[in-house]
Amino acid sequence: MPLLIKFMCSLITLFIFNSPFSTQESIPNNKTNTIIEGQWEGNLVINENKTIGILWNFKTSEEGQLIGFMGPVSKGVATIPMQDLTVNKTTLSFSIHSQGSFSGIISTKGINGTWISQSGKQLVLYMARELTQEQLSKRYKKTSNGDKIDIQQGIALGNVEAVKTFLSKGNAIDSLYGKGKTLLFSAIKKDRTHKIAKYLLENGANPNLVSDGLTPLMYAVAYQNHTIVKELIAHNADVNFMSKEKQSAVVFAIKGRDAEALQILVDNGADPSIKIQGDYSAIDLAKEENIQEILEVLNISYEGVSDGPYVTHSKTGRTAIWINKGEKHTQKISYQDSQIIEYKGVKTKLWGNTPKEVKQLVYNGDFKIGAVSDIHGQFDTFIKLLKNNGVIDQQEKWSFGNGHFVVAGDMFDRGPQVTEVLWFLYDLEKQAEQKGGKLHVLLGNHDVMVLNGNLRSIHPKYTEIAKILETPFNVFFNKGTVLGDWLRTRPVLVKLNDILFTHGGLHPDLVTKGLFMNEINVEFKQQLVESELAEKRNKLGDFLHRHNGPIYYRGYFQGELATDEQIDELLKHFNISNIVVGHTTHKQIEMHYDGRVIVIDANMKSGAMGEMLLWQNGVYTRGNLLGEVLPLNSTKVKQ
Repeated sequence: MPLLIKFMCSLITLFIFNSPFSTQESIPNNKTNTIIEGQWEGNLVINENKTIGILWNFKTSEEGQLIGFMGPVSKGVATIPMQDLTVNKTTLSFSIHSQGSFSGIISTKGINGTWISQSGKQLVLYMARELTQEQLSKRYKKTSNGDKIDIQQGIALGNVEAVKTFLSKGNAIDSLYGKGKTLLFSAIKKDRTHKIAKYLLENGANPNLVSDGLTPLMYAVAYQNHTIVKELIAHNADVNFMSKEKQSAVVFAIKGRDAEALQILVDNGADPSIKIQGDYSAIDLAKEENIQEILEVLNISYEGVSDGPYVTHSKTGRTAIWINKGEKHTQKISYQDSQIIEYKGVKTKLWGNTPKEVKQLVYNGDFKIGAVSDIHGQFDTFIKLLKNNGVIDQQEKWSFGNGHFVVAGDMFDRGPQVTEVLWFLYDLEKQAEQKGGKLHVLLGNHDVMVLNGNLRSIHPKYTEIAKILETPFNVFFNKGTVLGDWLRTRPVLVKLNDILFTHGGLHPDLVTKGLFMNEINVEFKQQLVESELAEKRNKLGDFLHRHNGPIYYRGYFQGELATDEQIDELLKHFNISNIVVGHTTHKQIEMHYDGRVIVIDANMKSGAMGEMLLWQNGVYTRGNLLGEVLPLNSTKVKQ
């Protein structure tokens, strides 16, 4: 994919963070489906002072099965697949992998029930086709002006009168408000009644105003707001607008795997053959994504998925399974010290020795360091980044000398080339050792999710692979598989000289708990896959595998932020100068907390961006996809 398919395209990944095509349980179609189908909105009551907006969406699949999705209102769309979905005339129940379950009563007014979190906490959840303004207002705190709400809350409440009043006071309809967005942009995301966006368009809001590289139409496609997509087009939104970042609504629809939005755009004159860069068009992008529903809209033939190998081993030998254009091929392999296997031009190197648990977590010496994170199945982008920054040569072989290179987690999910990424890293680790260097592959939350059977974020390609092989995707990485056994040896943190790398972050509670690197890693790894444990995770294992653990923590950038004092305590406790993390996506690699925290998730999951952190002789720089060496910027986080 050309470099100019940049950050704005990745808003699809940021907004629509789980694919609506993920594997999930479904129930046979019946008359009850028509009662449930469609969108629902409701409130999850956390406590008397806090209520969170929730979205549901139910639809009937091509196989006639009822499927459902859930998501927070803050994301604008329900994309997390429901499992164990059961519904009849009066009751509904489902579960969400690794999060909780719901059971409730269906009435003429809505669905009222209880959400039970994974920790066992029971919360009231009420869902309706359309909430009243009183119900919506429960999510918002009253302002200092008493009962008066600000304009952003008014938009979220679908309060047209509040918008009228706001505009009558001289506020321009196309000016930027709130977090630097126009009223129309805010309405597209927040108002599910669609009243505000329609009112604004009818009263002169510019449907083609560009903000941060986005038009309202691109924004509506990103949030799968099909009603407003149609409304914008009716008000002369330019369906073929191409931003200077080379983005378009069509590109957003393809990257978002939204066939319905793409069909609306094409039916209204959008041209997917317009060149994005050189001879590369949205049609080429669609072919790369290889989503059948998207290709059908564009009248492009679908040849099926290709992938592999998935290799299992036993005492008698190995078995490799390949899929080529939807057809399965099985290959029996005898044991050798190492060997290359091949099918239909795809080659994979297998090493003969059984991988050993990575126990050494601290390395000191005179060596350069490189690091990336969050590859998310974007193999081509990853390889380009490595080649152009001297980590591998043009033959994709290690060329980093005695340097140490860190992949700070999240090889799985989102993208369509996960298998390629894993086999490449599996082989590169050996190459690095043979050249006197070292590759450190750490586990991230998405890697652990897949190992535990949480498949809500996998690319549709892998859902199709699972159907062809009649096996859940995670089973391909069980114990007894080459990649599964290799992944189980990976640590969750590593220290190079005085720099500590982990996927999410180090919570300040690790200091108060007196936990050091080895204990964190051992406890995390011993309780890695729940289904393989004789008992449930213990209290410490539960802490390390949840939101404050090293693969999930985001407290350097979001939510309740760690203080400067807490960062200093972490550095002192672990005897380090810097904490380097991925997990939380940024436009580029950045320094935070006066350089003490460095975030390296530079949005490689978009398939169009990517940077690597470079360190040598005490100096940090960042390398981009062109191989340019750039300075690191320090960013202040408001605390």
